[in-house]
Amino acid sequence: MFKKLAKHGAVVAVIIVVLAVLLANSFARVPVGSTGILLTLGRVEDGVTLSEGLHFHIPFIQEIVSLDNRVQKLELNTEAFSKDIQTVSAKLAVNYRLRPEMSFSVYKSYGTSFEQNILVPATHEALKSVSAQYTAEELISKRAESSDKMRDELDAKLTGMGITVTDFNIIDFDFSEDFINAVEAKQVAEQVRKKAATENETAIAQAEREKQVAIKQAEAAAERVRIEAEAQANAVKLAAEAEAFRLESINQNLTKQTIQNTLAERWDGRLPAVTGGGATGILDLSGLLGGLESTEE
Repeated sequence: MFKKLAKHGAVVAVIIVVLAVLLANSFARVPVGSTGILLTLGRVEDGVTLSEGLHFHIPFIQEIVSLDNRVQKLELNTEAFSKDIQTVSAKLAVNYRLRPEMSFSVYKSYGTSFEQNILVPATHEALKSVSAQYTAEELISKRAESSDKMRDELDAKLTGMGITVTDFNIIDFDFSEDFINAVEAKQVAEQVRKKAATENETAIAQAEREKQVAIKQAEAAAERVRIEAEAQANAVKLAAEAEAFRLESINQNLTKQTIQNTLAERWDGRLPAVTGGGATGILDLSGLLGGLESTEE
């Protein structure tokens, strides 16, 4: 009796353990920010995607695989050729995320290795495509522009595959030693050219300043000569006017004196008799002068 009870208890215990194991394997949790893919005996259940949270599945027959839909980062080193056939070595950083609504098709086509199967080849291709549009020097001087083109091209290629590029950066560009030496030599030559141009501009500016100073000095000298000439002309004019006035005064004086001298020379010593109307009758000036002379005697 005891043996039967012990045997029965063991069976029950085994059953409980089996049920516990089955129950423990009947649920799976899809992490936050992820999408669950349901597999039945390793086969993808078409169109079945599971949201984040706890989900039931048939133990040992079904399995839930989680795909992270949050932003992921990929860094890779790659090479390409520039427009002028220079070898371009680049280190790129790509931020991307798996689109939840296309997680099922991505997993069905590429499994969990979609990054290596999709993203890495597409990034290599984007670098090669864009690098071929620029010379090596332009890739350096137009780094932001070329980076944006790579991002746009990569995003356009991956969007239809269920992957969205959120950010793209060129961490580093590297070129052959010969090209680097050539760039350095060109930079040195450009610096020398700029220095020569600056010195030339300085010399021109100095010459222009000296020219302006000379012009100002010449203008000042000309103005001084003009003022002196004008003053001299005014002095001559004033002197001429004074001389003319003096001569006119002399002339007037000479004219009066000449008239008096002429009258004196032509006078015969007799005074004219003045006649007038009225009761007085005729006045004999000669008689008056004779009477005056007798009185004086």
